[in-house]
Amino acid sequence: MKLLTSVVLLFSASIVCRAEFQKYDNYKLYTLYVEDDEQAEELHDWYADGRLDFWSYGTLNESVTVMINPEMQTIFETMLDEVQLESELVEENVQSLLDHEQEQRKLHVLSKRRRQQKVPQKPTNTESVDEDAIDFEHFWTLDEIYRYMERMEKTFPNLVRVMTIGQTYENRSILAISISRDGRINQTRPVVLVDAGIHAREWASHMSAMYLIHQLVENAEKNEDLLYYADWIIVPVANPDGYVYSYETDRLWRKNRYGDNVLCPGTDINRNFPFRWSYTSHSCTDGFAGKTPGSENETQALMLLMAQFSRSIKMYLSLHSCGDYILYPYGYAYQPTSNSEDLYALGLKAAEAVQKAGGPEYLVGQASGLLYLATGSDDFIYGAYGVEYAYTLELSCGSRGFGFIIETNQIETIAAETFEMFKVFGMHAGSQKITKRP
Repeated sequence: MKLLTSVVLLFSASIVCRAEFQKYDNYKLYTLYVEDDEQAEELHDWYADGRLDFWSYGTLNESVTVMINPEMQTIFETMLDEVQLESELVEENVQSLLDHEQEQRKLHVLSKRRRQQKVPQKPTNTESVDEDAIDFEHFWTLDEIYRYMERMEKTFPNLVRVMTIGQTYENRSILAISISRDGRINQTRPVVLVDAGIHAREWASHMSAMYLIHQLVENAEKNEDLLYYADWIIVPVANPDGYVYSYETDRLWRKNRYGDNVLCPGTDINRNFPFRWSYTSHSCTDGFAGKTPGSENETQALMLLMAQFSRSIKMYLSLHSCGDYILYPYGYAYQPTSNSEDLYALGLKAAEAVQKAGGPEYLVGQASGLLYLATGSDDFIYGAYGVEYAYTLELSCGSRGFGFIIETNQIETIAAETFEMFKVFGMHAGSQKITKRP
């Protein structure tokens, strides 16, 4: 009996430990100013080995934000001296940023409860509970996102369909929403495919996708030009397991939650696509590409969605955060695409639209040239399905520039700026022709 009691207590303790938030006490944030290829290569090696974490990206002569584990602090400072990297300490204790964000979330929940208490008592239903989800002053939970999508389908049946495109390792549904004035995608008009949240901790991407859905559905009349010539398919949470984990346990979690490796679970979905896939041996790193190409449920779900509508997809946009970049293929090599000039020109139009709306200056260019060599979902859809306009949008870092940790008053600002890019890309997609089947 004593042995059984001990086992139960240990099991209970392990559950409590897992339920607690991952702490980042004394982790530091630095801004680094990269001036040459040697410095850039050194930083990439550190990232590949899991010794530092990029919170934002930058090209040569641009700044990058990185997080350093306190155990690596001395070695990191030595490296900075050896390669003569100019640095600036911007945050002494990352945990203080996470605590502040957590406090903002608690305040939102309290405010929501107070508002509900003021409402006269009546039978609870989905409609009344979900109304508070229509704000861009907090980061929505996965349940809030999914309930909103379902409500849009129920309220606007002639415009919206919600599709389950796959199931995750933890058995969560991966949902996509289609928006078409025909009620469903019949592939008679060009399609804009948008996904967000491939990387779990990049919450600004999820919210920008939800803002897009809100504008196209609830403000459809105002944005009818975006729906007249094109249809939209949006996957606002491409990595549901990772998103829930980042929300409930580890705010800085990036990968999915595939549990093949108990000590170091998860795969970077964006590195798992089979086009020019490259094996990464270190499963404990954030950029682990998986054991085999296309191995992950989330990757397969997106690939099947791409395959189903490949004939009509004329624009693909993958939302990430952060860095103020509009990137296009290829990322896996310096080799330019055949239509690189067109990709660049259209990217510039989108960047100009953001600036006209008072937003930041976005840099436009080939992913391998602006960042580092790595394949991703845009390389895949361009290379495998011939979607000629494919972009990764690294959204704004917000006014503080702390990467993933964005003040709640910046959520709608970033989402609205991103919507200005959506307008440019959506209108261009609507001008493309769909090749008829032979």
